[in-house]
Amino acid sequence: MLNTLKQFWPAIVCAIVALVFWDTPYVKPFRVFMVLIHEMGHAAATLATGGEVLEVRINWDESGHAQSRGGIFPIIASAGYVGSAFLGAFFIYVSSWPLLQRILLAGIGFLSIGMAVRYTPFGSIDFLFGLASGFMLLVPAVLLPRVARWVATWVGVMLCLYSLYDFRTDLWQYAERTDAGILARHWDAPVLAYPIALVWALISIYAMYRSMKSVVRRGRTRDARDNAVSEGEV
Repeated sequence: MLNTLKQFWPAIVCAIVALVFWDTPYVKPFRVFMVLIHEMGHAAATLATGGEVLEVRINWDESGHAQSRGGIFPIIASAGYVGSAFLGAFFIYVSSWPLLQRILLAGIGFLSIGMAVRYTPFGSIDFLFGLASGFMLLVPAVLLPRVARWVATWVGVMLCLYSLYDFRTDLWQYAERTDAGILARHWDAPVLAYPIALVWALISIYAMYRSMKSVVRRGRTRDARDNAVSEGEV
């Protein structure tokens, strides 16, 4: 485990620093970006389960919603945090293939722009924020390969850790308004809000660790193969 975390220590340290300063204005834009990805997860799950997305909104106070009709509600409700975690884990998983990671980063940038154009009022703050976020992902993905790799890995780690922040703060203050609380009410069991949130947090951490471990394993395999080829040439 230590060897796995060692390879990703810069991104992990940056993520921890960001979480420590989470309540400061310096991290505010990134916090809102996390909400954007969160709501995109709800929207994607709605469409994937046959529902219809009516509106997606995010606010500067880090609240947001994805209004939908139809679809499978438990999957839609879970897709905010769990979907963000899986996306983050996939960002980490593909770090062995920089080009694929850049394509994924660009894809999220295009989706951010597309969601803003399709589901938010033209000219609103969240419309402009969605466009700006999309372009800020597209620029390194297209023009700055080395920066793109660092940004993608850091974003991946932060997406995996995002549910922990909600578990630490919002759940204890107003559990009924969180995704876990909403899903628990859907099942007519409000007390399940805390177990649901805990399960989501554990899934997020596990997904991040497994993706990191896969990258380390592939790196060792590649190094062993390169060493074998070098010895054969000698």
